[in-house]
Amino acid sequence: MKKMEAFKESVKQCKPEYLAVTLLLFVTILAGLAYLAFVPKQTFSEEENRALEEVPQLSLENLADGSFMSSAESYVGDHFMLRQAFISLSTTVKLGLGFRDAGGNYSSVPAEGGVYFGGNGHLYEVLLPNKDQVFAQNVKGLAAFCEGAGLPFYVVPVPSGAQEQAQNLPLFSYSHNQREEFEALRAAIGENGAVVDLFDALNLWNGDYYYKTDHHWNTEGAYVGYTALAKEMGFTPTGRSQFEFKLVSNDFYGTLYSKAISPFQEPDSMYLPILKEPQHITQTTGSETREGLYWEEYLGKKDKYSTFLGGNHSVDVIRNSDVKSERKLMILKDSYANSMIPFLATNFSEIHVVDLRYYAQNLYTYIDENGITDIAAIYSIKQLCDTDVSRRLLAPKPGGAA
Repeated sequence: MKKMEAFKESVKQCKPEYLAVTLLLFVTILAGLAYLAFVPKQTFSEEENRALEEVPQLSLENLADGSFMSSAESYVGDHFMLRQAFISLSTTVKLGLGFRDAGGNYSSVPAEGGVYFGGNGHLYEVLLPNKDQVFAQNVKGLAAFCEGAGLPFYVVPVPSGAQEQAQNLPLFSYSHNQREEFEALRAAIGENGAVVDLFDALNLWNGDYYYKTDHHWNTEGAYVGYTALAKEMGFTPTGRSQFEFKLVSNDFYGTLYSKAISPFQEPDSMYLPILKEPQHITQTTGSETREGLYWEEYLGKKDKYSTFLGGNHSVDVIRNSDVKSERKLMILKDSYANSMIPFLATNFSEIHVVDLRYYAQNLYTYIDENGITDIAAIYSIKQLCDTDVSRRLLAPKPGGAA
């Protein structure tokens, strides 16, 4: 009884403002818990372009190994109230405090580079040295497949915006030189194929060939890459004047923006190359065939770059009935190739587009069954450092042939 009286007396002595703050904190915690428990949650963040953590499922196994608490922490981090506003505020504060980058995880093994706040409204990937074996394995795979296929083989390693526009990077910022990977790739391919050097062609001194908010080259950059590949392959590229670069969006926020969301970041403009004299071009994905190469439904979404070919699929077959050529091109690729393919489609009657991240069959069998005459591997250098695509490249020919 005396303890209760003492408690009541202590409450009376508390200043009103302290009680108000305590009550506000209590209500905020309750509101946050209620939000997490009852408000419907997104499963995908359009702004960050990634899947969000799902509600963790409790079991004795994941409780014992600690994975439940890890998932619960990730779930709260992905779904707390006003999350996007706080992310934007965090980026703004970092800019105000003079931070040069955001979104990195330099303590992970290997370290994950973030995004530099560059000049002229550009965001850039932080390029770190390649310290694992992913790139070496991919180079091994490309060299082996180049030799095994026995066909004209062209590799297009695309440097990143941070490499080509180093003058826009923050003062004294570190950026790995991707020529190191280029030279290793060229040495491995040797005389069995050709490795296209785009470093000078894509340099900022020649034009701005990269999106400001996305890691890809823009449509002009893709055209530069296309003309360089055409020269190496020995055909005349379709002239720039034969295309209309049609403005289709003024509000494109790409993958780099997803790592450094800021209310002050200006969006990109997106252009699609449209032939002034149309040709009959189709894209077959699985059992579906579409007219043209642009999936315009993506223009209303965050991932506008997927307007090119509808994003990444295991296999796409591009056909142009107006081109009379016996050459059939296989493209091994990441998403950089997607915006180059509309140009290449004007020169080949058939292009077989294979994404090795999703393709599960034997490449040699595919080549034989489809009469492939030429092969081009179009990858960003950073992708070759980050993602192992060598498994299918290193697979033996059917029947055990070398």
